[in-house]
Amino acid sequence: MPGQQQNVVFQRVGSALFYGLSSLMITVVNKTVLTSFEFPSFQVLGIGQMLATIVLLLAAKKLRYVEFPNLETATFGKIWPLPVIYIGGSVGTVRRFLSDASFARDYANDRVDLTRMQRAVLTVGAAAISFANPFRGDMIACLGETTGSDALVHCHRQMLATPEGRRILEQQPRISSSTVDLDALKRLPAGTVGRIYREFLDANNVSPDSRPLVRFVEDTDLAYVMQRYRETHDIFHAMLLMPTTMLGEVSVKWIEALQLRLPMCWSGAVFGAYRLRPRQRQMYLKHHLPWAIRTGLNARFILGIYFEERWDQPLEEFHREMNIVPLVEDRRKPSGSE
Repeated sequence: MPGQQQNVVFQRVGSALFYGLSSLMITVVNKTVLTSFEFPSFQVLGIGQMLATIVLLLAAKKLRYVEFPNLETATFGKIWPLPVIYIGGSVGTVRRFLSDASFARDYANDRVDLTRMQRAVLTVGAAAISFANPFRGDMIACLGETTGSDALVHCHRQMLATPEGRRILEQQPRISSSTVDLDALKRLPAGTVGRIYREFLDANNVSPDSRPLVRFVEDTDLAYVMQRYRETHDIFHAMLLMPTTMLGEVSVKWIEALQLRLPMCWSGAVFGAYRLRPRQRQMYLKHHLPWAIRTGLNARFILGIYFEERWDQPLEEFHREMNIVPLVEDRRKPSGSE
């Protein structure tokens, strides 16, 4: 092979190898910056990389390592659709990134991959501890993750079936003291969804920050569904006017079991009833259980409700829209605020 042809082949192979190595390094760097160092914006990172590429190419051209045409006005006419498409796509994804980056980043950092044997051992251990002590929230959460794959698929489909549920999956909102203005909820009129939720937190001395992050669900989308369930569980209690007593918890678990189909909800509903005191058991069998079954079967899918968009909605109107008939009367009037 003539020397000139060998030189051309070497340049082509070298260029291909350099391109592959550069692509690999960009992927590694992006993963490290966005995940390990928790950089808040992939848009800023991408723009920085583009500017660095431009500077590098200009420097290489000045040093005569590479050659390419000078920038001309006619160039914009040739490439004008590309910037428009890029900017439009970027604007469309900014809102979603800002809302779901926190969950995606935290999930990537805390996720634990399990073998089948590890998952089985963890399931048995969590089930045993949860049965012995139903107040071990960490074990109940673990049990829900290791046994709930099929149920989470069902929940995901149910949420996709409505515009409100799809917005939740697309935007992936989180419920915590950093994402919800709890003071603003306290200023809402009495009897509204947000005000009742805030009063529930105060009355039961609970916090939206107490829910652990999902760790053992394999699929990222399903992991968010589980996280959403955890963070809205207290809202379910508040909207159903059920306290955090054992009787209230068992009643809510029946509704969740019928709608979400999570095994942990079924076990909590069935075995939790055995821990009721005699008087509570009478109320449970006569009133709470029939009401919970009717509500679970007839109400709208509770996990597909975008509560953050309904803070100022009167609870009475919320119940009518969701086809919920409360077991107890809400004596707070929706008109006026304290």
